[in-house]
Amino acid sequence: MQPLLSVVVLVYNTAEYLAECFDSLLAQTLPDIEIIAIDDGSSDDSWAICRRYEAAHPNVRCITKTREGGAVSGNLGISLARGQYVALVDSDDVVPPDAYRLLVEAAQGAAADIAIGRAARLSEGVLSSTAFLHEPFVWAQRRVVHSVSEFPELIDDGFYWNKVFRTDFLRAHGLGMEPGLLYADRPFVHRAYFLSRCTAIIPELVYLWRTRPPGAEASITQRLREADNFADRMRSVALEWQQFEGIPGGEAYRRAIALTNLHRALHAAAGIVGSPRMREAFVAGVQQLLVLFGDLDYRSLGARRWLYLELIRRGEIEGLCFLLGIGADRGWLTEIDGACYWQTPFLDNAEIGIPREVMRLHFPLPGFFRLAGATLEGSRLTLELHLHDLIVRDCEVRFELHPIDGGAPIGLHPAGHPEPYRHLYGLDLADAGLRPGALYGVILHYRCAAGEGHYRIGPTLFPEGWARQPAQSGPHATLLYLPEAGGMALRADGTATAPRQATGAVPARGLQD
Repeated sequence: MQPLLSVVVLVYNTAEYLAECFDSLLAQTLPDIEIIAIDDGSSDDSWAICRRYEAAHPNVRCITKTREGGAVSGNLGISLARGQYVALVDSDDVVPPDAYRLLVEAAQGAAADIAIGRAARLSEGVLSSTAFLHEPFVWAQRRVVHSVSEFPELIDDGFYWNKVFRTDFLRAHGLGMEPGLLYADRPFVHRAYFLSRCTAIIPELVYLWRTRPPGAEASITQRLREADNFADRMRSVALEWQQFEGIPGGEAYRRAIALTNLHRALHAAAGIVGSPRMREAFVAGVQQLLVLFGDLDYRSLGARRWLYLELIRRGEIEGLCFLLGIGADRGWLTEIDGACYWQTPFLDNAEIGIPREVMRLHFPLPGFFRLAGATLEGSRLTLELHLHDLIVRDCEVRFELHPIDGGAPIGLHPAGHPEPYRHLYGLDLADAGLRPGALYGVILHYRCAAGEGHYRIGPTLFPEGWARQPAQSGPHATLLYLPEAGGMALRADGTATAPRQATGAVPARGLQD
């Protein structure tokens, strides 16, 4: 009889975590599951653990092969899957008990090709989402998407492991991962989004992505600033650009993916300051992308990253290292002709010749604004934003409380502009409609001519010393630092807790600065 779901476990040298992964899969509340473990030539005890689980559980089957990489293992698992749906799991991670039931129900209910859920980092037993970039905004609301053009932010989630795919959909389109690539997930997932006629998104937590402790062998995502790792990422980015070339309706999509991938690549830029080898790989890789991408509109990346790209394009690497060395918190500003600019040595520098527009600040950027205060007094929540008045003049800026398990956000209201660059936002929680027991993350949104975006108020955007202060409690809620919520959080009904522990296969509930 055909199982409802096939779970493909990609195994390579994860003996320390593998039993926990298997146990979480065997504890799923979706009963009709087969588990296919593909061991990619592990040199530790991983294969022995696989065989032990295979002997004890009739719905577990295991295959070992020579080392070929995770992409080959994933493709093999998909080819062997008998289930109506298929999921991919990394063998050091954990899947919450209700995850696949919720994902399959969402897929069935919408007749979806793909169902997506929320993920959290698992670091030494604590759930956190402070390290995610824009992915949590994909997972924030329950929705059904029939085309990538309906919800462009979908591309921010390029992971394969927080999803179920309809097996026939993957096979009909020949979807799989590029052999030999470490970063093979994003080209696979983005192509699947483009071809999907229906994608369902749920806000429930469905995956715990492990961060290995210092001293342990790191996963590829923890080696972002290593030269070989970065070069592989650049090959993945180039592959994505090429696979949509000439595809009807694909040009706008591949340009959006290209900007997202540049944003992610520049996230590794700081690694070039102390590593000549990383510097060589980074500069060569990004220069090749700039030639490949041609005339993209880089305004949505912001002044900081756009300037980095222009310096890389011109080979001004000493200047780039200077800017990286002074840090993201050194955002000097100047006003010219009624607009706000990043005041660097390259502004209006005739010798370098970078256009002034590259350094114009159209919207809030980390390093150029800060949350100077966050207080809960009685039922009144007040946030104090320090941001240049010219940016606020030209850009809509607002704060919201986002429930991390889904639901409607709650907006804060402008509450005064007592002095230059100081903007207050407030909310009376007594009338805010907080859901009892709900956990909310604090979000800054912006919208302007250059685009729109958002930041979760995470540790790099906190008021100085705020994370070390005691939680602030009122009659309706508690304001506190909570990694599970991505940073600054509001817990309804005033119940303050420490970061929850995730033990075994039992998940804690869990939401960039």
